[in-house]
Amino acid sequence: MQTFVILAALAVLVGVVVWVVIVMRKFKARKAFEREREAQFVAEMLRAKPQAANPPAAKPAAPAAPATPAAPADPIAAAAEAIRAALAAGRATDAATAFLAVVAERTKLTLEPAAWEGLGRALLAQGTYMEAAWALHAGAALAGDAALAQKRLVEVAVRAGDAGQAQHALKLYATLLAKYPQSQYADFVRANMKEQEKKVPKS
Repeated sequence: MQTFVILAALAVLVGVVVWVVIVMRKFKARKAFEREREAQFVAEMLRAKPQAANPPAAKPAAPAAPATPAAPADPIAAAAEAIRAALAAGRATDAATAFLAVVAERTKLTLEPAAWEGLGRALLAQGTYMEAAWALHAGAALAGDAALAQKRLVEVAVRAGDAGQAQHALKLYATLLAKYPQSQYADFVRANMKEQEKKVPKS
């Protein structure tokens, strides 16, 4: 009887062990299956990631708007554009600076009469009388107004004289008389020249 009980207990124990082994195998197989599925899922996500970051375009992109024209390579043309832009924006000082940068080649500048006038006023405000006179005269002459051109020379000469720049005033007066000997301002200019000559320091 005792032997039978022992054999029965052993049978039960073996059965339990077998069942545990089977359960463990199934558990491991399930885990392996789940790991495989997880690996596949991650791989699919990685493959899909670039597509999400760069979705395909539905239609070809519209042609881009034309780029802003580049600044002229010629420094004189570039200066003319800078002067126009500065005057249009109300930046008279910048216009004067652009002109003074190329003043040695000022005869090559191509500006409209209004631009010359604006530039001349900017230079006059800075006290650069000879340059201001040149610009103001150029604008009036370009517009075909000889009377205004003479008036501009006289105006700047008077301003120079009032500012204590007698030599500049005399040069401008002499220029007017040489260029416009029959000027309506001739008598006024000669009288003013006598006054300015008294202010020139004696060497």
